[in-house]
Amino acid sequence: MQPISFDPVVADIGSQMADLGIRSLQAAAAAASSVTGLAPAGADEVSAQAVAGFCTQAASILALNQAAQEELMRTGAAFRQVAQSYTEVDEAAAESVLLALFPMTNPWLAW
Repeated sequence: MQPISFDPVVADIGSQMADLGIRSLQAAAAAASSVTGLAPAGADEVSAQAVAGFCTQAASILALNQAAQEELMRTGAAFRQVAQSYTEVDEAAAESVLLALFPMTNPWLAW
């Protein structure tokens, strides 16, 4: 059986992943109007259809990007949660070992 351990930097990596997801969503929101609000190059039907097709594809890619960034943020949150769980378990185990080695008794209760 292998020991279970983690590197404390895992929580920091999780935070960085979540921050990256947030910044990417903000960048995508800023870019959305520039790729979905295009005007046709000309007054002809082909230009209008090309812009409509491009806007549809752009909206699809933006939605895909949003889903990917949200998944990245969830993964970062999971990393932080795992790191917190390991820290809590390690602290509880250390406390139980210390209490077993050095039992704390109240001298006032011995009377």
